[in-house]
Amino acid sequence: MKLAASSTNGSEISKSQLRLERILKLEIEFIESDEFESMLAAQTRPGVFEIVPLSASPKVQEEVEAENLPCLAPALGEPLLSFAEEQHEFRRMNFLKFQAARLQLSLDAARPDEETMNQIERLLSQAKDARDHIIRSNMRLVVSNAGKYCTSSYGFEDLVSDGSLSLMEAVEKFNYQLGFRFSTYATHAIRRSFFRRIERKQKDRKRFAVTDPEIMMTAPDHQEVDYDAPAEARLMDHMVEVMSDHLTERERQIIEGRFGLNGRGEPKTLMQLSSELGICKERVRQVEGTALKKLHAVAVEYSRKQLASVKA
Repeated sequence: MKLAASSTNGSEISKSQLRLERILKLEIEFIESDEFESMLAAQTRPGVFEIVPLSASPKVQEEVEAENLPCLAPALGEPLLSFAEEQHEFRRMNFLKFQAARLQLSLDAARPDEETMNQIERLLSQAKDARDHIIRSNMRLVVSNAGKYCTSSYGFEDLVSDGSLSLMEAVEKFNYQLGFRFSTYATHAIRRSFFRRIERKQKDRKRFAVTDPEIMMTAPDHQEVDYDAPAEARLMDHMVEVMSDHLTERERQIIEGRFGLNGRGEPKTLMQLSSELGICKERVRQVEGTALKKLHAVAVEYSRKQLASVKA
């Protein structure tokens, strides 16, 4: 019986130690404020505003329904924050992180303190709630700007995905003490992410844009070249066929889907491929980027060999 009790205690200590190590590794980032020290000394705990729920504007609702993104409807129904409410939430979020960071410094790496660890996790959970509240209240900025920048080449869903990530980053970096509205800061961040996506897309196109004589030289003799097809599509079809050994099955599926190759019809969005493959949109984006880099590297090497053989 004593041996069993000793084993149980050892297991509990091991779990506490692992939990302590995990908490000590956390990077708790926050916007510092001179008032936090005095607030902590006075044990000040910011309260929660009583906010009257507002409905999303009809225009935003129509955009969501038209683009088949019902998952955004709850966030778009979140009421807009007034300047005072906005300041309060940012102040509360950063003060909670400040408290958690201070407690983290008090932890002893050799002696787990369950009560302190519980308090740190509770503070970080409350800070996350404040962060999520701010994000939900500003999601309409992402949708509104995505509607302005989306085209046949830059899909609404992809822009919303990029814009949402930029909004999350903006919430973490925004210095509420400067006295500006967060919406102004967030709008610039969201639009910068759209410009980066457009720039990446244009660079990817340029990688595969070649002249017709080059396509004829790289195409195998038995393959019939369709001169009515765009040069980029013909080259991509050929590249995926002859370079399939350099791509994994998933990479090939994503490239074919994104560019509408090998009879897959119209190019598909990250959301569509995510549903087909059962992985998240961000993972689809990562695999697409890896595959494009592989194709580009092989294409450069192939062109170099072709040029060398012509000169010889």
